[in-house]
Amino acid sequence: MAQQYLMFNDYTAPMVDEDGYQVDEAVTSASNRKRTMRGGMKGGVLFTVEAYNLKWTNISAKDVAEIKKRILGKQQFDFYHFNSYTAQWETNPFIANNISSSYYSLVDGHEMANELSFQVTSVNPLDIKE
Repeated sequence: MAQQYLMFNDYTAPMVDEDGYQVDEAVTSASNRKRTMRGGMKGGVLFTVEAYNLKWTNISAKDVAEIKKRILGKQQFDFYHFNSYTAQWETNPFIANNISSSYYSLVDGHEMANELSFQVTSVNPLDIKE
């Protein structure tokens, strides 16, 4: 099988770090959700959204710029990724948060970032099958 890579719209990103693809699923509950005195949960789950914390180290400044061009200030972007819930590669609309980058080389033509990291969050809830 061929190696798959993350894509932000039309840009294929370099491979993330070994620990650079962390999955977070956020559950949103009804405002009336409470626990009983015995610890049981009352009220319902409204939806679950998938999110991924992404990280690259020793990434070229050009790659950082290409990724940022596609995610910064966008209402949403197409993110081709491995969905950990379905265990499938797919494209869905996402938004980006908490974008951070630091640089260690500013030599002209050889600019390098020490790290680029951010979280991407799905625009749509997961389609949870019961």
